[in-house]
Amino acid sequence: MPPSKVIKGSPSTPLSSTTLTAIKVLSLIRIATGAGCLIAPRFTCSLHYHDVPADQAFIVRMVGVREGLVGALLFSAEDKGTGDGGRRAIRRAVWAGIIADAVDIGSLTFGFIMGEVGKPMAGIIGTAAVGAISLAALILRGL
Repeated sequence: MPPSKVIKGSPSTPLSSTTLTAIKVLSLIRIATGAGCLIAPRFTCSLHYHDVPADQAFIVRMVGVREGLVGALLFSAEDKGTGDGGRRAIRRAVWAGIIADAVDIGSLTFGFIMGEVGKPMAGIIGTAAVGAISLAALILRGL
């Protein structure tokens, strides 16, 4: 039986330090990104060479809430009191982030093709999304 499968009632092996570190790093990056978008949306976007008019900052805040929630969900998913150590919850949180990042990449690509997104922003945000998906893949491999 693969190590990720747990026989009912048997304790699971603890997560490796690499996997735990990747979980915490990815969750804290998401939480920090979410907080930045929520608290200072225009400033956060200006770091990515994107000017957001004041009357559209609420959209950035909505993205910030999503990022913060996915990050908090991942941060709190480990549960040593369950039979699988929280692996199922971690897996679900990681997949939620992967899906959000994949949709972001699709939206970013469409926006770039339509001329709505410039090269600097597309490069920065696209690289961040690919990096998050790569780190998520490392986490899934360690579960």
